[in-house]
Amino acid sequence: MDTALYYFSGTGNSLSVARTINEHLHGSKIFPLIGSLKQIPVEVNAIRVGIIFPIHYMSVPGIVRDFLMQVKFNNSKYIFVVVTGAYPKFGNAISEVDKLLQKVNLKLNSAFFVPMVAAHFPYIKVSKVKPHNEINSEAIQKVLHICESVSNLKHEFDYEYTIIGNIKQLVSNKAKGNKFSVGEGCIRCGYCMHVCPFQNIRLKGRNVQWLNNCHRCFACLHYCSQGVIEYKKLSVGKPRYHHPSVSLNDISQQRG
Repeated sequence: MDTALYYFSGTGNSLSVARTINEHLHGSKIFPLIGSLKQIPVEVNAIRVGIIFPIHYMSVPGIVRDFLMQVKFNNSKYIFVVVTGAYPKFGNAISEVDKLLQKVNLKLNSAFFVPMVAAHFPYIKVSKVKPHNEINSEAIQKVLHICESVSNLKHEFDYEYTIIGNIKQLVSNKAKGNKFSVGEGCIRCGYCMHVCPFQNIRLKGRNVQWLNNCHRCFACLHYCSQGVIEYKKLSVGKPRYHHPSVSLNDISQQRG
């Protein structure tokens, strides 16, 4: 195996990117980042390592930080990240990954943004300006460019607006506790419980309960069969979306 691809995905965008890279990059293999953390210490023996994840609150998801603090790169010569989201360049995801790698004397060799249909509440609406199929088609073209760049071990970095990300991170770090609720129309199908990558949701009686390990990936909200899960009042009236090629089972299988 020449390339190990570690991914985290809440609504399928990052998983779809990881799959496309895997299809076009010879000698690669996909690993769910969450499942990999169950085998601490995480040891990576691949020469090239890719880390694919969605931007969360304009920065790095907590689970990705945990992974980078636990992983041991044994033979890695080339490390790259791919960040997905509606506007992934507005943040500090790349610089934060670079800092985490520097703490263990490693270097980030390339970093890319792949703009996709917005699926991370509460601040961004799902795009209505451009058709979803057009956005996804453009994303595939960008991923093909990434594959070419990585294949040739190029050092390429997409530009990010770090100041905005640093400010946003301070705000998001204070946003703790459960902010989800279930409206009328819940049929207790269990989709939310099954899809949660962190097994953080339970059905208790007639209620849906979120426990204390929520990473705000919003898989539960977007995969709800009735569209009745809300995040505070910020998701009310906004359309739901998950990548059309990624199923509920695909998301849940990240648990390993």
